[in-house]
Parts: sequence; C-alpha cells; structure tokens
Amino acid sequence: MTPIEKNELVNLLPHKGRMFLLDRAVDVDFEKYSIKTQVDVTEQSMFYDETLGGIPSYVTFEYMAQSISALSGIDNRRRGLPPKVGVILSVSDFKTAVPVLKAGTTVTVLDIQQDIVDKVFSFSCTAYIGDTPVSSGKLTVMEVDDLKELGI
Repeated sequence: MTPIEKNELVNLLPHKGRMFLLDRAVDVDFEKYSIKTQVDVTEQSMFYDETLGGIPSYVTFEYMAQSISALSGIDNRRRGLPPKVGVILSVSDFKTAVPVLKAGTTVTVLDIQQDIVDKVFSFSCTAYIGDTPVSSGKLTVMEVDDLKELGI
C-alpha cells in the first residue's frame, strides 16, 4: 500500500486542527480489519512536554483511537460513504513500557479488530518504536452517523 499522508488522511477522520495527531497510514488490511499508522514525535506535537523532552506515553491510547477512526474512514471512502463519528466506550488492559515518547522518534500503531457487535467494535492495539512495543491495550468504540443518535 502507498502510505496515506496526513494531508489526505485528515479528510477521512472527524479530528481536525491540532487534535489530528496521525502523520500517515502505512498499511490497511480489510480482511483482518487492521491498520498500521505512524506518528512522528516532534517539539511541535500537541502533547509535547519540554520538561520531558517528549510526549507522555499514555497519549498513545489517543493514537490508537485515531488509528481506528482512520481505518473506518479509509474503509468508508472505498465504499463511497462519508466518514463516521467514533466514540470511545472503554480502554482496558492499557499498559506502557516507557514513560515518555522522545522527540525524534516515530511511533507505529497497529490496531487489529477482535470483535464486532452491531456498531460496537473491539480492537487489540499496540504502539511500537521500531520493533519494541511501548504500549498496548484494548479499545472498544462505537460508530455513529451523528452524535445526535447518542443524545449529544
């Protein structure tokens, strides 16, 4: 797959502006319903903390969530549908192996769908720097056409 860069990817997710955190999608597998994305950690990153010299590693759960949204957006685009809104229902078994994602590194996120019930999806997610896992967890999300469906 040719990587989908940030300037194209931003059109496939509801996240905009500084809250759009992904730099690229590098692999999508519609059979496994999985995605691999990347985030370049820089001093300009939204969650960059100068005193840490990087980003707190717990931010990877948001990278994981946005990667799931990117998978949905890419899939909807190929089916001729608009992007949908996703809502995080739970983050479980979240673990980090490092406290900080240092500036100058690239975080690669791999999300693989585990279960689906109606509009609720569960994903096994892992973030890596190089080949080393730096965080992992299970995210459960719900996809809706409009937040009004939820009374929001």
